[in-house]
Amino acid sequence: MTSRALLALIAFTLCASAKAQSWGDKLQGLYLTVDGGGQVSVYKEADGTFSGKLVWLREDKARLDTKNPDKARQSDRVWGLVILHGFTPNDATKRWEGGKIYDPKNGKTYDGFIYFDPEEPGVLRLKGYVLGIKWLGRETHWTLEKTLRN
Repeated sequence: MTSRALLALIAFTLCASAKAQSWGDKLQGLYLTVDGGGQVSVYKEADGTFSGKLVWLREDKARLDTKNPDKARQSDRVWGLVILHGFTPNDATKRWEGGKIYDPKNGKTYDGFIYFDPEEPGVLRLKGYVLGIKWLGRETHWTLEKTLRN
């Protein structure tokens, strides 16, 4: 392989990687939950996965995580709680997958995936499921309020 061909291959690989990276980073932002009762900040972790933390509650800002199955965590405040973690972008499906979704309203943790609804720009769909069965679960949506980019 000539040095010119090798250079072209390296440039192509870097451009393709940057494009995939920018697509995946699109998840970062502030989202209003479906009922408008909370705001979640979705951010990129140092390991490249995405997490989401409750950063605002409309009511009962001192509410505790009383439904948490871990008794030691039941005295934690819901405000500031990480409710999404471990999501990675999948280029083939255009979804963030492999993560967990915690619902402080019922204390349950679900396997899940996240995607933007192509029919509704700015609407993020979250699908939580159990036992690895994607149709056995529930779906909700959040509305993008502000984009956060590094």
